[in-house]
Amino acid sequence: MIRRLIAAPMAAAAIFVTAGSVAVIAASPAIAAPATPSPGELQGKLQSALAGNSAELESGNASSLGVVNQRIAAIPGYSWDISGPVNNDGSTLSATLHSRLGSYDYPVLLTWVDSDGMWKLSQASENEILAIANLQWN
Repeated sequence: MIRRLIAAPMAAAAIFVTAGSVAVIAASPAIAAPATPSPGELQGKLQSALAGNSAELESGNASSLGVVNQRIAAIPGYSWDISGPVNNDGSTLSATLHSRLGSYDYPVLLTWVDSDGMWKLSQASENEILAIANLQWN
């Protein structure tokens, strides 16, 4: 996949001449955005977050999603998956979570943000998942 560059184009070097001295300033290398994951890869990332992997979350705290994972396991016939297309605007991804019980399908648009070269579930999407889990049990 083609990686997008999110930093300014890289310059070889800038040379400044001041009062007879020469200073060479090297430009920083461009930072490439992570490749766009497939719906299946995003599903794996969400499953990892639900299993307690805080590194998959913008918030860095998977404790509340652990409760969601327990609730999901307690609902007979419940399933979920992530479907495409995966939309990438450079720093944010979006894809659809399908939350299913029997023939009922509740689609929710989730987002992931580029954080230090890794796609992480956004805080807003984490909050949305928590709200849906609370609605199902209240």
